[in-house]
Amino acid sequence: MYAAEDSVLAGVGPRLRRWRDVERFVESVLGDPVYLERFPDAPLDITLQRRSRSATASLAVPAHRVVAIRDGSWNALTVLHELAHLIDHGAQPHGPQFAAVELELVRRWCGFDAYVALRTAFAGHGVVIGPMR
Repeated sequence: MYAAEDSVLAGVGPRLRRWRDVERFVESVLGDPVYLERFPDAPLDITLQRRSRSATASLAVPAHRVVAIRDGSWNALTVLHELAHLIDHGAQPHGPQFAAVELELVRRWCGFDAYVALRTAFAGHGVVIGPMR
């Protein structure tokens, strides 16, 4: 999954240049009525944390409704990937249902072209995609 995401990262926007841009992007996703409609069990009240550049990765902690984005990873795909963990926190953290959720988020908030690019990259890297809910 990570290799597939890395292969399309530059083409999945919007570009988030400042931490405030990351905050606004998260607010725009969580505040969109489509988010609540599509993911009624997803948390709306989350804690967004900034991690240092020396952190090894961005991460989500579904049990605590936390998304932590590593400095240097301020991009829409990383943010949506971590939000997908809050939506689908099942037994397979990067399983087929997770991939379907991430694709749906990308389609809605980054556009159809980004969705097609990520879906194609998933297929090329053997990522199994579950059915959309």
